[in-house]
Amino acid sequence: MPVHNSPDDFLELVQERKRGRLKLYIGYAAGVGKTWQILKEAHALRERGVDLVVGLIEPHGRAETASLVGDLEIVPPRRTEYRGLVVEDMDLGGVIARRPEVAVVDEIPHTNVPGSRHNKRYQDVLEILEAGIHVIGALDIQHLESLKDIVERATGVKIRETVPDTFLKRADQIVNVDLTVEDLRDRLENGKIYPQEQVAAALEGLFRETNLATLRELALREVAESVERRAPEQPDRDPAHASGARVMVCVASYSPRAAALLRRASR
Repeated sequence: MPVHNSPDDFLELVQERKRGRLKLYIGYAAGVGKTWQILKEAHALRERGVDLVVGLIEPHGRAETASLVGDLEIVPPRRTEYRGLVVEDMDLGGVIARRPEVAVVDEIPHTNVPGSRHNKRYQDVLEILEAGIHVIGALDIQHLESLKDIVERATGVKIRETVPDTFLKRADQIVNVDLTVEDLRDRLENGKIYPQEQVAAALEGLFRETNLATLRELALREVAESVERRAPEQPDRDPAHASGARVMVCVASYSPRAAALLRRASR
């Protein structure tokens, strides 16, 4: 995986091959700037002549994020009635029918409304890639499946939506979007992440300083390891130092910890 992560680098990937390429922006919590970064790159790519659409952006009520969409082309969302509410989701068929070069897809761990073509949005992304459309997307590190148990133990927060590690390995480029814990909490307290009525609960939950520090470390480590895993092998590298370890997991039938053990072993 290339270490460089500018719009020009991704543009080279877009032009290089016909199969869809995937670029992921990863953060350690809401509000670090993932959506801002993917929209910034979207504008930069369009200025370079790339045919780009927004498949889905989740501004979460943040005016500055919504305004950054600007004049980017948006594929109208699919509206579905669910439990008395009208829910908006990405129109997967609409994105594929439009056939842009690049589609922007936010909040990849999202669970689609029942009755959708796929249960999870990351599955929508995989279908878009199979159609030969490149994707720029975003997710937070706590939604990575193999980290679920680690995050829940460290933070006490239940993680309900996950993305399999194989999806992360599918990415051609991964970018860590970082912000200091202090700056992120300041953004939260100033109402730039959640509405003011939700701030106090967030500060006592996932946004505790210790929780954020743990998540930040996990994000930095995961992105660094992803870059290392994708680095080309050196021809003169000593085979004795190659990371070819194998792990065997032994579980009993109907073990309540089987899923957690498998997630741990996958790391």
